Amino acid sequence: MVSIKIAEQFGLPNNLQFFVSAVVAALTVGGKAIGKDFANKNSTKIVYGFGKLLSNFKEEK
Repeated sequence: MVSIKIAEQFGLPNNLQFFVSAVVAALTVGGKAIGKDFANKNSTKIVYGFGKLLSNFKEEK
């Protein structure tokens, strides 16, 4: 879907849509891998920061 819109916007021929689709898929998979690496290396900081954020919404009794 994304590759078709990109190809139409730039006026690319239909046979290049497969190439655009492959590039979009590669960027998606690569981005996910980078995100996982970041999450694995910084998991404690992420959980601590999220806990601090959630503590702001704690209901006082």
